[in-house]
Parts: sequence; structure tokens; C-alpha cells
Amino acid sequence: MRTRRLTPLRSLTVASAAALFALTACGGADLAGAEHYTDLSDQPMAASGIELATVEGEPWGFTDVADDRLTLLFFGYTSCPDVCPMTMAEINLALDQAGDDADRFDVVMVSSDPVRDTDEQLRSWLDRFDPGFQGVRGDVDDTVRAALDYGVPIDAPEETEGEYLVTHGGRILVLTPGGEAAGMFAEGVEADQIAPLLPVLLTELL
Repeated sequence: MRTRRLTPLRSLTVASAAALFALTACGGADLAGAEHYTDLSDQPMAASGIELATVEGEPWGFTDVADDRLTLLFFGYTSCPDVCPMTMAEINLALDQAGDDADRFDVVMVSSDPVRDTDEQLRSWLDRFDPGFQGVRGDVDDTVRAALDYGVPIDAPEETEGEYLVTHGGRILVLTPGGEAAGMFAEGVEADQIAPLLPVLLTELL
């Protein structure tokens, strides 16, 4: 294969174009202007004080999130037929698109159906998306309170006329070290909408 050496002028032109593209790409992802993202960084929601447990049986609280990474938090349940699996799949795909930046994010799903979502069930379900995703569960009333602390309205599961009804939160919360919610992605957000904001979140929040 033949290669063509660029002249200095040509090299400068290509380099300038590349730099302009990089600036445009970085500037194009704006937290405040993203319709699918709510930026709360000026007034973040305080971390919930509720204590739950990981699927490994270790105590876990919202203030226990990593101090050198951001955490994507979702309230859902494994028997959900649509929103929950779609949300986890979109998060997984967005992190794949983020490349090396993905290593600076943790993903935690808190079960809103902890009676049926045993430790084994929740762990097995999350493994279908990424074995690195953390599953958390606990007392259902505590879970409801924790979700409400972050502005996610869910109710305790209930059985009505033979149907077992479970609610979940559609939002993906972005927690900073210490557990404050500095923003949230809207329900139904897709990977192509999440991925461009991930490096911006790292720059703005870490």
C-alpha cells in the first residue's frame, strides 16, 4: 500500500480541522441544554440516609458510593417486562460507547420488589447486562423512602384482584461521591443520548 506524505500546509489544515471537530464535539454535549437530562448540580438532592444491603449480603448505604467515580442509580425490579430491562440495556450500551470513561462510573440497581427479587435472582438478572453492575435490596418500606428521598415516586408492591402490582422509577440518577444526586436522565432515555453526556458529567462533577 502506498502512503502519501502530507505537506506542512496540508498537515496544518487537517490538524486544524481535527481540533475544531474535537471542540465542537465536546461543546455539543451540554448538560443544561439536554432535554433528556435534568441538571441539579447547583442544588443537588441530599443523599438518602436509608441503609440497605448488596446482593452479596454486605451493608450498603447511598453514602457508600465510590469516592472517585460517579454512580448511575436506578430503582427497578427483575420481573419488569419492559422499562427495567430496556433501561439497564441502554446504560450498558452507553458505557460501551463511552470507552475508557466507563471505568469511572458505577451502576447500581435498587430492587423495588425485594420480596421476589432474592439476592440470587437480582445478581443473575444483572449479569445478563454486565457482571459489574451492583444489585441492592432491603426492606420494601425503606426502599420506598429512599426512592422518595431522591424524588423517585414508587410504592410498595401490592396484590390486587389476583395481580401483583409493582412500581419502579423510570429515571436514572447520577450520584456524586457522598451520594448526592447531581442530575437525572429521563425515563426512556437511550444510549445515544446518555453516552455523549458521560464525559461531560465526569468533567463537571468529579
